[in-house]
Amino acid sequence: MWLRLGWREIVRSPRFTTLFVLNLALGLAGFLLITAFGGSLGRHLDDNLREMLGADLVLRSSRPLTADEQAMGRTLAGPGAVQAEQLSFYSMVRGPRLARLARVVAVDAAHPLYGRLAYAGDAVHEQVIATLQRERTVLLTREAARALAVEAGETLTIGRADYRVAFFLERDPAAEFSAIDLAPKLFLGLPQVRESGLIRFGSRVSYQTLIRLPANTDAATVAARLEKALAAAAGGETPVRVATTAEVNRRLGQVVGFFAEFLGLASMVSLFLAGLAAGHLFREQLRARRRETAILLSLGARRAAALGLHTGVLAVLGLAAALLAILFAWLLLPLFAFLFRGLLPAGLHLGIGPMDAALVVVVGVSGSFLFCLPVSLRLAAVQPLHLLQQTAEAPPAQTAALRLLPLLGLLPALGLLFLLASRLGGSLFSGAVFTGGLVVLLGTLFLFARLLLAGCRLLAVRVGLTLRIVLRNLYRNRLAAASLFTALAAALLLVALIPQAERGLQAEVSRPEGMELPDLFLVDIQPEQQQPLADFFAGGGPRLSDPAPMVRGRIVRINGVPFADWRQQHVDSEERVFRRTDFNFSSRAQLDASETVVRGRPLSSEPWTGEGVFEISMEQQFSRRLGVAIGDRMVFDIQGIELEGEVVNLRRVRWNSFQPNFFLLFQRGVLDEAPRTYLASVSRVKAADKVELTRRLSAAFPNLSVIDVSQVVEQLGAIAGRLAGALRFMAGLAMVTGLVAVFAIARQEALRRERELNLLRVLGASVGRVRLLTMLEFGLVGAAAGLSAVLLSYAASYAVAWLLFDRLWRFDWPAALLLCAGATLVCAGTALFAADSVLRRRPVALLG
Repeated sequence: MWLRLGWREIVRSPRFTTLFVLNLALGLAGFLLITAFGGSLGRHLDDNLREMLGADLVLRSSRPLTADEQAMGRTLAGPGAVQAEQLSFYSMVRGPRLARLARVVAVDAAHPLYGRLAYAGDAVHEQVIATLQRERTVLLTREAARALAVEAGETLTIGRADYRVAFFLERDPAAEFSAIDLAPKLFLGLPQVRESGLIRFGSRVSYQTLIRLPANTDAATVAARLEKALAAAAGGETPVRVATTAEVNRRLGQVVGFFAEFLGLASMVSLFLAGLAAGHLFREQLRARRRETAILLSLGARRAAALGLHTGVLAVLGLAAALLAILFAWLLLPLFAFLFRGLLPAGLHLGIGPMDAALVVVVGVSGSFLFCLPVSLRLAAVQPLHLLQQTAEAPPAQTAALRLLPLLGLLPALGLLFLLASRLGGSLFSGAVFTGGLVVLLGTLFLFARLLLAGCRLLAVRVGLTLRIVLRNLYRNRLAAASLFTALAAALLLVALIPQAERGLQAEVSRPEGMELPDLFLVDIQPEQQQPLADFFAGGGPRLSDPAPMVRGRIVRINGVPFADWRQQHVDSEERVFRRTDFNFSSRAQLDASETVVRGRPLSSEPWTGEGVFEISMEQQFSRRLGVAIGDRMVFDIQGIELEGEVVNLRRVRWNSFQPNFFLLFQRGVLDEAPRTYLASVSRVKAADKVELTRRLSAAFPNLSVIDVSQVVEQLGAIAGRLAGALRFMAGLAMVTGLVAVFAIARQEALRRERELNLLRVLGASVGRVRLLTMLEFGLVGAAAGLSAVLLSYAASYAVAWLLFDRLWRFDWPAALLLCAGATLVCAGTALFAADSVLRRRPVALLG
């Protein structure tokens, strides 16, 4: 009997059933998309990370590993372990047609330790790797060959040696997560690089020892023992860093996961709006269900069974919404692959895992009940006696006593959102911040709406009849209008925030305000090359900036505390930049236009004489992350000599200027005797002359690395565009869910005010006039919500730009105006469509 009653409720309300299921399915689909995306990425990394990393353990250093360090690796890795040597650096490469920067990777005969490389044609791996060791040949992918404009059999000049392009790779597994490619990658044999003289002082070379461990060996345990042994051999700190696949997995997960978490929290807004709409849709059914509940109770049904009937109906509808959400997500996942094209591994297969689907089913079934719980609690006050009063409402006294129940009923729904946000955000803190922020945002919007609606009463006496009716309707129905305003403003805030943040970021990256963006960046300038390089650019045209010296050294102590201990006390464990101790230092006569002292005094203009402590200028974000303040003293090891300095100021650096900037600047005179190289930038280069200028630079200064800044900016813009596209998709999903909420509220209000609308018809108002009143009423709410969302996005985007993007911000007025106009029209049209069936009823219904 209960099953028949439940099925009858579902079938007899097709409009409610369809809207409820569709609305909840849209909210769940966004949640499932992000969950499936993260799950697919995690599974791909787990299955392919060894092949991508090329080993179980990797020992990295900026200098060649000593024989003792390599012996430690072999000993602690255990019998059966296999080692491979590898080094990589950036160098200019000249081909028959152009010259450009390339990443050179030198490998030995053991490469790769995991997986097999696929080659174009009939090449065999053993033959290819042996040829690289014996001859000056190059291995590269087809994409790298196109970037270098070279074909098979042609010659590439690297440094002062020529190498023949002999083999092509079909795919490079290690390059699958290189979203930004400063340069194409090519492979050489390790003996050929060592014999060619390509590596000289100042070259930034990464030396790697890759280790394949025996089967069933705990890589984390071996890595910990190896790190301890290396540190003990070095006397406390070692420049050799040990990485495992788990650590690289975590780092890659942080890189992609940060944005996935942001998308996930955006999807939670969509799910919340779906829950809000579900509550309003269920409220429409509440009147009939109150009477049905009273009838069941009068016929002898237990209250728990009567309430369980409605709970079961909601559970069935939630299950249907979850299944529909799975279908939606399955259809939309290929779109996600398109949006993230170029940012994801080539072999990544996006799919919905069984656990993801099960989670959505649980959320759909439980969420459908929890979202409607504040409304469902009113059924608890229903009594059979109300049938004799021709009402299923609770008495006024009892209604007042139960007035707090709907507010308490919101807590389980917020708890569900907190748990889901914690899962998507990766921590309970993220979930708490999101849930708390959402409550504060919605509470603020709701109170602001109530203030606006209170003003409608005062404004109504000063306008004409049509607007007077509209404003008084808004005031009389301020609870529904405030709910509508809150839902719309929350959805529109996401839609408004994205184009503003994107516009400011892209504009400032491509053309920083008040600065001249360089066209080329020169690295590894030797001291004796400064004057020849200045002569090269003499005579007008391209302008060379003053070369900035760069010296590499180590931080030894801060305020007398060894750097390793200071790091444990003051630095977040996730700050990987401080896992190393060596950094780049520089000095300059005056600050660049991209730098501003924000605290402290400028560095002394007098050179340091070698007595006492020297002065240090530190970048403000670096000082915050390192836990260093003005007045702190730091000891550095520069080429084996320890020097002590004191931080005298903090600088703000606009890194988007692409000028030679550093975290640490020393007082002049400190680095004069240290071996160093220089950095410089070149601006005012015509696009048509850039290729030829790069070729001439490479021929005249073979050791220089020339970075095309405009190409980097273009890549950053493309990545920002793809990420913004994914955000727009999630914002659009939230907007559609918000429109369902508009439809639900408008439909509920039209049914509740059916007699009022018919009364207007009886008093002579035409159908067109009543429709106009409806459109104006909801259109005003939409306009106010759109304007509020724009103003909030104005403040939010500015805050995000200030905190995360170094104040890169620009307001997008056209998008803001379009959003306000679109919100007004769409809200009015949606409300008219929802209320149309009520408006078309004949006025004689009022007399009946």
